[in-house]
Amino acid sequence: MSERRTLFDAFGGTRKMADTLGEAPSTVQSWKTAGRIPAGRQPAVFEKAAELDLGVTAEDIIWPMGRTVAVACPEDCVVAA
Repeated sequence: MSERRTLFDAFGGTRKMADTLGEAPSTVQSWKTAGRIPAGRQPAVFEKAAELDLGVTAEDIIWPMGRTVAVACPEDCVVAA
């Protein structure tokens, strides 16, 4: 997912994603609202995305709405990349 889009966009929207994964649309909508895929469902979502060649990475599964990092760090702290 090189361009700025969500995991849900990659699947064609929440309803299409739900249909593809055999989930209720309300379930997938709740994932989107929460901004996360439940850990137990992540492998299946990743497998289906790979099967469909959606260009989804593991990072996209962990941060389905995109990775936003806001870290407050004192001057003497070191953040490893």
